[in-house]
Amino acid sequence: MKEQIEKRIPTIETMSKDVEDIISTVVSEYTADLDEIMHGIERDILQTSTPAIYTIEQYFLNLSSCLYFMCERVEKLGVYDSISKSKAQEVYNNSYLKYQYSNQKKPTVAELTAMSENDSLYDRTVNDLYSKAYKIVKNKVSAAETMINTLSKILSHRIQESQMTTTQTGKRILNEEVVF
Repeated sequence: MKEQIEKRIPTIETMSKDVEDIISTVVSEYTADLDEIMHGIERDILQTSTPAIYTIEQYFLNLSSCLYFMCERVEKLGVYDSISKSKAQEVYNNSYLKYQYSNQKKPTVAELTAMSENDSLYDRTVNDLYSKAYKIVKNKVSAAETMINTLSKILSHRIQESQMTTTQTGKRILNEEVVF
């Protein structure tokens, strides 16, 4: 049994890698801008001990703007998910009817189902691809929304610190520069 399983693993890995590459391509087409901003946040804010308020503000604004445009992209990708699902169902149904009314001996329901599922295999795979890409993009948007909330909290905290410093020293600090 182990040998039979191990024989099939390379095929599954190859097929999975192919689908994974396609999904990555689709996702990156929709999220390239968002990914760039999130990488910048990681580099310039998360990996920096005390990022400047200006830097946080810029990423806050850029991320907010990007998410505005991402909403439309997510919904457009959702259309691909819906249409590919409908197409897979159409291929399945047409195949089922074709086999049901063929001039050969009357197939059983199990045979009709098996033949129809086989005929619609690639269409269902395309639907799975778009469905997974849609979920990935939605999850990235959700994570970006969480990051906006986090940046907002950081900004509020840093502004409060700045105001406390101003009150204590009598100096006004703005974007890490002392103004007299």
